[in-house]
Amino acid sequence: MRSNQPVSIVLCSLLSTLCTCQSLVQAQPQKSLTDSVYKKSILQKVDSLIENKYVIADRAKEFADEFRKNCAAGVYDSLVDAGTFAERVTADLQTITHDKHNAFRMIVSSDVGEKAESNLHHPVRYYRMRMKEHTGFTKLEWIDGRIGYLELRRFNLFSEAKEMLGVAMKFLAGANAIIVDLRENEGGSGDYLSSYFLPHPTQLTGCYYREGKDLQESWTSRIIEGERMLDVPLFVLTSKKTFSAAESFAYDMKVRKRATLVGDTTKGGAHDVGYFKIDDQYEMYLSIGRSVNPVTHTNWEGIGVIPDVYVPASAALDTAIVLARKYAGQFVRTKDAQLSQGVERMEIHLAQAEQLYRENNAVPAKASLDSVFHIAGKLGLITEFFIDVLAYNYYSEKSGNILFAVLKKNVEFFPESSTAFETLASTYYDFGKEDLALEYYRKVLELDPDNKNAQKRLKTLSRKN
Repeated sequence: MRSNQPVSIVLCSLLSTLCTCQSLVQAQPQKSLTDSVYKKSILQKVDSLIENKYVIADRAKEFADEFRKNCAAGVYDSLVDAGTFAERVTADLQTITHDKHNAFRMIVSSDVGEKAESNLHHPVRYYRMRMKEHTGFTKLEWIDGRIGYLELRRFNLFSEAKEMLGVAMKFLAGANAIIVDLRENEGGSGDYLSSYFLPHPTQLTGCYYREGKDLQESWTSRIIEGERMLDVPLFVLTSKKTFSAAESFAYDMKVRKRATLVGDTTKGGAHDVGYFKIDDQYEMYLSIGRSVNPVTHTNWEGIGVIPDVYVPASAALDTAIVLARKYAGQFVRTKDAQLSQGVERMEIHLAQAEQLYRENNAVPAKASLDSVFHIAGKLGLITEFFIDVLAYNYYSEKSGNILFAVLKKNVEFFPESSTAFETLASTYYDFGKEDLALEYYRKVLELDPDNKNAQKRLKTLSRKN
């Protein structure tokens, strides 16, 4: 699934993730498969969906006809157990279409026992599955200090995963190499990782839909939680189980030459599915869209994504760690050299700014200080703490002009931070600039109405003024 797809398609693909939820309770059949008329009606609905909805329109009738031959030959006549019947129909559908996304299933309730035929069924199952799987984020840790490791076992809908994703990617910030483990990931509702490793805007694999005959494009997001990691060495682990949305991420990373894929060839599912309710007992998941990559103009359907470094899936992590250590060392040396050169340039501009502020030459002084922070921003140095420590040097020297200029940078970079405004307000107060202190303490209380220190200081200043 792509985040910019129509709501109906998003929901269909989202529901397709429900099929692997564990601890399921089988619903009681309302109609028996011993009723040949009932069974025939179910099979007719299946072949009609294949012919009218399957994504490859010029093959859909051929597939439907082949399925009808099975029905006419009595392949399903002796099957009276609902589970066995669903499994056999699914197996035949996948054999006929060579498409692992197609599936005919019983509707089963989750472990909380909601009615399978209820409209609450899928929302409840999806919620239970997400809670049990920690939104797909299975493991997050550091290997060898600065090699980050993320195991992701499902791509949940971005609206559900974005908070967890933001935390995970902030955790990995500063990594010298990153390993993303998709060996147990069988897909889900969309790829949201690419935006962290590719610039914006970069076109990703999109999806062409039979209905509407339209290509839904997919692009990296303009706004993400945290920082992009565009040059950090990236390794993606794959296996024969890696499927669907997980394959989409791996494929985009490979064709854009952004990551090294390590492991086994993936399962080979490049289609997007729609959900169709047959009746209160059965449902069908059918491919209604096919992936189209803007670089290759094709996809990995039936082929799988082929890794750059082929090893058995069981050996993929150990292999990737060896590679990550090597490339992390190269990355660190390059990054440290860039940092050293950047700090040297910052020192030159800062010395100029200090001299110009001492001379009360405000305009060129500000330009020099802006250059310092411009370079610091490119180097990723800017934090409130970084600015506070720089400002402290001037506080101890009572160098008022540059001190206030530096602290104003803090509120410029972090306009929603009450602590940045409080530091500036208290510094104005210490230097006897009470009108300015009053102004900034008021801003502190706008951002943090419960700040007791700001309340007391504001009361003191208000009495004086």
